[in-house]
Amino acid sequence: MFSVPRNPARMKIDDILTGTMVLVVGPSGAGKDSLIEGARDAFSGDADLVFPRRQITRPAEAAGEDHVAVTESQFHARRELGGYLLSWGAHGLWYGIPAEVAADLRRGRTVVVNASRSVIDEARSRLGSLRIVLVNADDDTLRARMGMRGRETDLQVARRLERARTFRVEGPDVIEFPNDGLLEAAVVRFTDLLRGLA
Repeated sequence: MFSVPRNPARMKIDDILTGTMVLVVGPSGAGKDSLIEGARDAFSGDADLVFPRRQITRPAEAAGEDHVAVTESQFHARRELGGYLLSWGAHGLWYGIPAEVAADLRRGRTVVVNASRSVIDEARSRLGSLRIVLVNADDDTLRARMGMRGRETDLQVARRLERARTFRVEGPDVIEFPNDGLLEAAVVRFTDLLRGLA
């Protein structure tokens, strides 16, 4: 993982956002994207829950989540202009949560995003109501899921598993969510959790 230089133009906005930001975090292969996709389908038409698409420096046709593809130059230009509410770099890619999400938070909506643990401290300092859902699974499950999606080499899988073993997120705003079993059951539990937070 590599750090994103802090943008001095960013302001603290916790006094104007009344909605809840839900950061879904966890190691590669934990199933974050699948849970979010399932919840997005379940809450289709419900304006109170928002599932924004991330902007990623990954080609649009690449396997994985439905995202907005941007080049690195586009990403950094948008970031310097305040185009992202949260942004970070990981595994050679850059990720951004569009700044427009703040409008949903101002309207009191619940916004659910797949995020990196590297932005948790920043989110805690800048956002009002924040919940962190820590999704995890055992090593065998993580390895199998990363193998199925076919984005990582064996060496990359091994490195991500090693990182997963040290993945720790703590605090009163953290909700642990084990995701070792069937996806359908996990999505039901996840949507129930979001319904309670909303």
